[in-house]
Amino acid sequence: MTFDIKKIFFPSVGVDIVFGMDSLAPYSRSSIIYDVDFNDKTIIIAQPLTPFSKNTVFKQLHVTSIIYYKNRKLRAGLNCIKFKIIDKYMLANKTTVPAVALQYELPVNEANIRSAFRLPLSTNYIIKGKVIHEDLEYYTPRDFSIRDISLTGLGLAIPKKRNKHTNPLIKLNSDDKIALGIILINMEKDKPIGTIPIRAKVMRVNTNYSDTHVLIGLKILKIESQTETILNKFIHAAQIDELKRLSGRNL
Repeated sequence: MTFDIKKIFFPSVGVDIVFGMDSLAPYSRSSIIYDVDFNDKTIIIAQPLTPFSKNTVFKQLHVTSIIYYKNRKLRAGLNCIKFKIIDKYMLANKTTVPAVALQYELPVNEANIRSAFRLPLSTNYIIKGKVIHEDLEYYTPRDFSIRDISLTGLGLAIPKKRNKHTNPLIKLNSDDKIALGIILINMEKDKPIGTIPIRAKVMRVNTNYSDTHVLIGLKILKIESQTETILNKFIHAAQIDELKRLSGRNL
């Protein structure tokens, strides 16, 4: 399988920087590309929300992006061998922003990540939802809130009490399966971005998340290809919005 790097990694493309791709617990940091030097094999990205520092170490580091190849969607990635922090990288508009230069090596390969970074939701990008479990319906924000989301899972923060009574959702157990309907919302738009039905499985339950809430991690079992594309675009738009907010710049 051969990929053309110039058609995948170029300025303004959203990317995920993946640490430990082949490990049992990979994690990623989302960013966007500022510039690429194909001769020097260097990609310059925005400093992620969880920033690189002089103490950042890795056994594996990949820069990846979602592409369409022969009528299917996949994640393409480059192995990175080292990085350099740029405290003041000058953009085309002459403003300076923090950035990271990634030294990569060819070829571009299909990248399979065992797990995925979840996007924490912000004030501009929010998700409303409904959970159906044991023939009962539960709604945000009264019964639960969606804390974070990725293409593979969600985190639900569930209040232990609801109107002074125990919230039935805190009784969910690992391996329980539930149905959800979520509405993706950009607060700057008049209409929701999309509505997505999901089948999910409870993977972990943290009853000690806080004094008032239980945290439940869900794995997405079934999602239609078209709605997955909508969710992917929503996540990347939210990531870029958050990078803009933190940098105080127009990226």
